Amino acid sequence: MKQYYEALGVKEGATKEEIKKAYRKLAMKYHPDKNPDDKEAENKFKEINEAYAVLSGKQKPKQQQPTGFSGGRPGFTRKGRTIEMTITIPLELAFHGGKKQVTYDIHDKCPTCNGIGGQEPSKCNQCGGSGMLMQGPFMFMCNNCQGSGHLFTKPCGTCHTTGKVVSKKTIELNIDKGTTDRTLIMGNGVGNYTQGGTHGDVLFIILIEKHPIYEISGLNLKRKVNIPVLDIMLGVDNFEFDTLDGRVKINIPKLCEPTRTFRLRGKGFEDSGTGITGDLYVTLNPTLPKELAPEEEQLIRQLKETTNFEKLEE
Repeated sequence: MKQYYEALGVKEGATKEEIKKAYRKLAMKYHPDKNPDDKEAENKFKEINEAYAVLSGKQKPKQQQPTGFSGGRPGFTRKGRTIEMTITIPLELAFHGGKKQVTYDIHDKCPTCNGIGGQEPSKCNQCGGSGMLMQGPFMFMCNNCQGSGHLFTKPCGTCHTTGKVVSKKTIELNIDKGTTDRTLIMGNGVGNYTQGGTHGDVLFIILIEKHPIYEISGLNLKRKVNIPVLDIMLGVDNFEFDTLDGRVKINIPKLCEPTRTFRLRGKGFEDSGTGITGDLYVTLNPTLPKELAPEEEQLIRQLKETTNFEKLEE
């Protein structure tokens, strides 16, 4: 397990929060989109994703087994390149956790040739079956066999020797309780297939949909609640309203500030890694009636002429 901690640059026994923080930082640094055509960065990206998956308990440590004729170096299994996908989820799912079904296009194993690319394979005459070519100190994929290490006497008519076809894939993502915006979830082995190898991974970036009521600020939530202006003046005991965690009651004091904000501790997001819970900040939003009956208007005019209301005009 030591190599997984070293890959993320954290000490053995690091907390889940320390592991997650280190992973996010490295994932952004070595992401393929930020390092195009950089094989070293791509390998580092795969390494840190595997390390995070193992240390977070989502994947068992890999034990690399020798493979048969699959092209490339002996004992080495080629894997599809990691791809990135943005997924949008509702705030309620992020708050409570649950399942999210995701459907997307991938390059899957060709069903006609079982991903091989054809029949009667022969060793590539340029790379000698390794799938790679050396140029000075650098190693590159062989263009003649596209890294597979072999050519075919009878190419597959479905995939045209690529070993891949485009297909739809549907999976269920586990959304942890308290998932925050731009959380990264690694889907191991659910990405693009590579000829003679295995399916790659998908890095899912979770975005939370804008909510009509709630605003997110870190682990905290903010919202407004409508309250009749007379209730602000007179005060209300046990003023009740909805939260994402059920209905709550607060006491509105007499002559409360019209836009006062109340802090409800522990009613925000709960970080699944640390157990730290944010708060809910509720701001009053005074409301007025859309129209007044004649007798109501008369009462208000009479009220306006009383001593305390006259002082408001001074």
